[in-house]
Amino acid sequence: MWLEAFNRRQRRHLQHFIWFCGSGLIVAVMLTKGIELKQEAEHTRLSVLKQTFYKSASALRQQWELEGKPPRLEIAKIDVEYTVRGWPVVITDGELDCQKMWDLLASRTSSVSFIQFRSKKELRSDRYNSCYYQISDGNWLELYFKNERIHINGFLTDQASFL
Repeated sequence: MWLEAFNRRQRRHLQHFIWFCGSGLIVAVMLTKGIELKQEAEHTRLSVLKQTFYKSASALRQQWELEGKPPRLEIAKIDVEYTVRGWPVVITDGELDCQKMWDLLASRTSSVSFIQFRSKKELRSDRYNSCYYQISDGNWLELYFKNERIHINGFLTDQASFL
């Protein structure tokens, strides 16, 4: 009788242990998959934002051509100049205005935000500085001009020291 009660108790402890380990394993797998899913969603968001910037810039270039290639246009209360090749550029105090470029090229149908932006003068363009927008932790969007053409890159980094 004592042995039977001991076996019952031991069996119950074993069942609790197996249940606890199984539950812990399921939670660990779900957390890992959740992190992967979040990273994939952030990467997709960056890719869509990059496409949105290109589409907006292309639409503004088409508008520039349809209007007879004027040196500047006012679009959404932003004074937009154009490069020699017709790409939109917003200049304030002799530099590319990163905030206004974001306002001009980011989606107008839904609010798109960034954490911070940085402006940096680089060798690839004599005339224009580059803009770096931090979309989320480790996800950045780069906007720059090279040979009077607009370029937009999305990239991932864990270091903010690249600037």
